[in-house]
Amino acid sequence: MKQHLCRVADNRILWHETQILTFDAPELAPQMRPGQFALVRDPATFDPYLRRTAWFYQTTGERVAFTLPACDPLVTRTRVGDTLDVLAPLGRAVEFDARARHILLVGEGARTAPLIAIAQHAIERGRAVVLAGQSVSAEQAFPAHLLSPEIEYHGGRDVLDTELLAWADAIVASGSDDLYRALAESVRAARYRLETGFARVLMDIAMPCGTGACYACAVETARGVRLACADGPAFDLAEFVMARARR
Repeated sequence: MKQHLCRVADNRILWHETQILTFDAPELAPQMRPGQFALVRDPATFDPYLRRTAWFYQTTGERVAFTLPACDPLVTRTRVGDTLDVLAPLGRAVEFDARARHILLVGEGARTAPLIAIAQHAIERGRAVVLAGQSVSAEQAFPAHLLSPEIEYHGGRDVLDTELLAWADAIVASGSDDLYRALAESVRAARYRLETGFARVLMDIAMPCGTGACYACAVETARGVRLACADGPAFDLAEFVMARARR
């Protein structure tokens, strides 16, 4: 992790309630990896006081783009040309075993955005990728035209298809606890059991410090309490749901 002062090159709606914030960042751009995030603040003010979590979306040359909620006060006031204080890269990158050739990514509404960098990285390494975007309306659905043509897209209210779950060698999901519970049940139904190491889930929660010092991002797992900013943000689905079942 390193502190960067980055010029804003673009700040616009990506889709629905998701904003894309792009920085001129020749030093940072090559360091970012899929599944990682940044903590961003405006160095000119303490409002908002806490840093905002920005999910890595893509790099283009010397520019790096992140996604945030469109209603976030930081992005609503930021203009192209402004300089923001960026702590990055943060979190552990999402990597796949060399034997995993079929990757299923499951997103829920706006929380689909952190999966795009993971999808692109997998495609570039010759893996087959399906992105399943669950949404309750057409407005919330991830726009398929933003994806590389190699990424197969499935959208709708119920995307936990038995055939897809059986096809996958590995799964990464980004959404709510309800989605993660439903995913665990669907995997058990399609594959008869949920094995450790098969599926991971991203924790989209407040991570104000990025170092694990504040414990605001504590996540209960079967292996004990873990910190999303330092140990995650991706955690094993089996360990996540086992911890919930013990409550």
